[in-house]
Amino acid sequence: MSGRTSTDAAGAQTTPDHAATGAFDRFIIDVGGRVRRGLVACYGVEIGTEAAADAMSVAWERWGELSAMDNPAGFLFRVGQSKARPHVRWRKRAGSFPTDDVTALRDDAALIDLFAALATLRPAQRGSVVLVKSYGFSYREVADLLGLSEAAVTNHVHRGLAALRSTMKRDET
Repeated sequence: MSGRTSTDAAGAQTTPDHAATGAFDRFIIDVGGRVRRGLVACYGVEIGTEAAADAMSVAWERWGELSAMDNPAGFLFRVGQSKARPHVRWRKRAGSFPTDDVTALRDDAALIDLFAALATLRPAQRGSVVLVKSYGFSYREVADLLGLSEAAVTNHVHRGLAALRSTMKRDET
């Protein structure tokens, strides 16, 4: 079955087989959570959450293919990136950055400075730093999720942290 809701001969709606087994629910809890955290880390709360929801709808529709993949999280992350891309282009033209929506939720000036500093990093650097340092992902997990080599993730984390330190020190003076 393709994973889409369909109708039977009597015209009643039927659901895909994976809905009944609970396999999809377990997948969403495990893999979906990692994909959402990765997209939010790279694109901000608003865009990342929306892109993750779009990616999970693709997971539902293509469950048969997805359940057989070696790296379904990486595939869904790239689906989410594709869904986020138009929003990111629009924000660049509008002059805002992906973490604007998070700063509105914080009262602490140090956190606002940190979010602003994170926003200066490229998405891959920001995602790598946040996933490794905040969520405790291993370098291998981040590499699989973002579709990078482990060495690239190591470089992104190292350079991203150096840029954050530099930006935060500069803001103190």
